[in-house]
Amino acid sequence: MLSKPDIGWTVFSLGDFQAEVSYLVDIPFDWLISCKNALKHNIPASFFLELEGESCIVASYGNDTHIIYNHHDGAYTLTTVHGVDFMDLSAMLLKDIRLYFEDWVTWYNFEQTESDFARRRVALKALIEETEAYLAAIAKKCNKQL
Repeated sequence: MLSKPDIGWTVFSLGDFQAEVSYLVDIPFDWLISCKNALKHNIPASFFLELEGESCIVASYGNDTHIIYNHHDGAYTLTTVHGVDFMDLSAMLLKDIRLYFEDWVTWYNFEQTESDFARRRVALKALIEETEAYLAAIAKKCNKQL
C-alpha cells in the first residue's frame, strides 16, 4: 500500500490506483489516527492524500474502499477497490509503517532535531500499538483473519 518513504514522499497503491503522496500530510500519524478511530468507534476510516495541487480522499467501510480523486480541472474520479474494508486497510497501513518504522519517524526531517525524532519515535510506537489492539479486538469480534 505504501512504499518506503523518501524525504517526505511515498507512493500509495491500492487496487489499480497509484499516486505519489507528499509530506504535507503527516501520513503515519494522520492515517493511523483515522484507522484507530474507525476501529474503536466502528465508523468509516478516511484519510487525505496531498498530491501537489491535486487531492484525494480514501474512505473505507463495509466491504469496499473508495478513492475520490480531485483533478486540477475540478473533475472527480471515483475508484472502488472491492473486498478491501477498513480492517484490511488498517492492517496494510500498520504493516507498511512497521516495515519502514525508522523512515516514517524521519519522514519529515526538515529542521528537526534528534530530540524531535525521539519524541516522534515514542509517539508513533504508542499509536501503532494502540491501533493494533483495536484492530485485533474488532477482527476477533468479526471472526476476520488478518
